[in-house]
Amino acid sequence: MRTEGMKEYSNFTDSLDDFLKSFKSGNNESWRSQACKLVDGLASEELRRLVSIEARRDFGAFFTESALAEKVLRHSKFRLSRGSFCYDPACGAGNLLIAIVNVINQTKFKFSITDKVYGTDIHNEFVNATRLRLAINHLLRNDSEFDNAQLHRQICVADGLINNKFYEQATHVFVNPPYNVADANESLTWSKGKVSQAAVFMDKIIEFISPGTAITAILPDVLRSGSRYEKWRAIVNKTCRIEGLELLGQFDKYADVDVFAINLVKRKKALSLSVPTLLEQGANVEPEIMESSFDVCVGPVVDNRDPRKGQSLGYLVSKKLKDWSEINSLNLKRRHSGRSFKSPFVVIKRTSRLGDRHRAAAVIVNVPDPIYVDNHLIVVKPKSGRLNDCKQLLKILKDNRTNNWLNQQIRCRHLTVKILSKLPLWR
Repeated sequence: MRTEGMKEYSNFTDSLDDFLKSFKSGNNESWRSQACKLVDGLASEELRRLVSIEARRDFGAFFTESALAEKVLRHSKFRLSRGSFCYDPACGAGNLLIAIVNVINQTKFKFSITDKVYGTDIHNEFVNATRLRLAINHLLRNDSEFDNAQLHRQICVADGLINNKFYEQATHVFVNPPYNVADANESLTWSKGKVSQAAVFMDKIIEFISPGTAITAILPDVLRSGSRYEKWRAIVNKTCRIEGLELLGQFDKYADVDVFAINLVKRKKALSLSVPTLLEQGANVEPEIMESSFDVCVGPVVDNRDPRKGQSLGYLVSKKLKDWSEINSLNLKRRHSGRSFKSPFVVIKRTSRLGDRHRAAAVIVNVPDPIYVDNHLIVVKPKSGRLNDCKQLLKILKDNRTNNWLNQQIRCRHLTVKILSKLPLWR
């Protein structure tokens, strides 16, 4: 199988093949030095060099860096044994599989590539690269021959979204699924419209594996904290037992997306009752939180979509708002048939990211007449109706504890109502 857009990567696999053929027992340090590069970061560098960014985004093809892969495996709650069967259904160029072999071989239990390591990918070029890199890694670590025919049976071209014999045999699934966004199919129960294919991939993995099988996955943070994935999280919690969750920060310096690692075990029987979601498990429980004293919602106006019909009122947009200020008048106006807001209240800029000086940059709105608010802002209205409560809230939002708390709770670019509603009101 050769999927359009990735054929250029065969240039790298050709070089891997030539290098593997040059192996001789007792190769010198020059050979070993080049081998280390080929099984470490070079696969990702060549992907970026040879394959267009458009193709990489279309397929969600972003390889796990070796250091990140080994970090996740070292912190995994799962321990492998001679009976383990490790499978990566979206193996890419094999970074996770190489990391599995290397981490295990540093313990007293030796793990051979021709033993219990299996992988599939839809791209023939990636499958070839995985086979060749595993073989080079084996020679680098063992200085001995390997069973090439067996390696071809273990690393195959296949779609991980379709059931196969590897899922049935797996005791451990290790995966960094594609992160691209695509239209949800009709059978999807937890969302409509465009969804992360990482969530769809996880659905299929959980469906195909046997009860008791362990999963270690590196996933985009939006699955952990995004509002639209709340139903997905509930399904994961009902079907799997959560053994661990670790926030990892930005995927790498080239892929501007924050990720987390999660360890799951498929339950023998799905829970019938609702259980805390991943988001709620990670929440900081405080006696008093935002929603106890404030009503929180997203501004209702979608400027480029909503018709300009209805009453003409002042219109508040995020652009050029000065953080931590108080607005007493508005020049911009707009017609809208939806909800308006009476002062006083606070607006928080929705666009936010890890590394910002303040994750919840806010402004007090205290104008005479009702106004409309753009959907790039989150409206926080005090239940008391008092301006002083708005001023106190600004101090809380500016507090370093708020920044730290939000960095733990959400890594994706947009703050959500669900997250902010649970924000502790620091005293």
